Amino acid sequence: MIPEQAKARSRDLVDLSYKMWESLSHGNLQAIVRFLREACDQDPTNATAFGCLSLALIAEGLWGDVRPEAAYLSAGAAVRRAFEMDSEEIEAKCADAWLKTISTRDWEGARRGFDAILNHRSMGTRALNGRALLHIVEGCLEEASSLLLEAAERNPLSSSPMALYCWNQYLAGEYANALDQVEQIRAGGRPCPITEAVEAMAFIQIEEPEVHIDRLEAMVAASPRNDIVRGVLGYTYGTTGQDRKARKVLDAITDSGSRAMRCEPYAIALILIGLNERPMAVEWLEKSFRNGSLWSLGFQSDPILEALSNDPHYLLFLGRASYPTSMSASSHLASAS
Repeated sequence: MIPEQAKARSRDLVDLSYKMWESLSHGNLQAIVRFLREACDQDPTNATAFGCLSLALIAEGLWGDVRPEAAYLSAGAAVRRAFEMDSEEIEAKCADAWLKTISTRDWEGARRGFDAILNHRSMGTRALNGRALLHIVEGCLEEASSLLLEAAERNPLSSSPMALYCWNQYLAGEYANALDQVEQIRAGGRPCPITEAVEAMAFIQIEEPEVHIDRLEAMVAASPRNDIVRGVLGYTYGTTGQDRKARKVLDAITDSGSRAMRCEPYAIALILIGLNERPMAVEWLEKSFRNGSLWSLGFQSDPILEALSNDPHYLLFLGRASYPTSMSASSHLASAS
């Protein structure tokens, strides 16, 4: 028998995690995970605790705090544990839809899962963000923007909806707006790795990339663990003929130390695109997709990847990835045939 005091403590920790999620930031995510793990330890029969834990673990993977594949493996175990106790646990259902989006790539199953949740019960930002990401996968960027803005309106203190909105604006080619939103997020004290990455990527699209090398170097110095920012700098070096500097950045990301185990494959692909090593770049894009990287959800709309639009290796990858074919993937494959 589980003592009532332990059950009460578990419920209190879950309630605390809900409150913290309303002001979700890169800084408090680890605390949320810690509290939810304790909630599960205090009461192993608390299905909601396991459902909430799975969502927090998924967020850690998407934000790059831990290796995505490891985070999703743990999240999947938490979902199964929650369903064993309550097959209708709503947080676990939401996490299951997220995992179908970013891990198993069951696009249709994810769509059904999110739509069922949104049709019958409000899930705040969690289900809205997930459904918006599915729109990004499909290339429906206007629809994604609408959902992300709705999520931001519901939870104005949470960093995630606006961070994803900034990325979506970048994918849509609205670079100036993306940068403006990033600046507002920074002014509000809510920066995160996603907005830092979007800022770097948008800068090089607005003007000639070499104009922003000094700025990118300063950004890398300020955020040395943000692989995407480093990848954009390496890409810029490569496209401006500074191959030696590009390879130095590449080596720094892929060194043999323990940090290399957590490196973001998409960042490596960016550098290789800048160096015009396209087949190898595609190999790293495939790895990013297999690992469940957030960035892999936007490959069909990603401006930097337009350089690969006629590359046979990239087209084969898109076919194997089985992205929804109603959008740009189908046009790529049609042109290849």
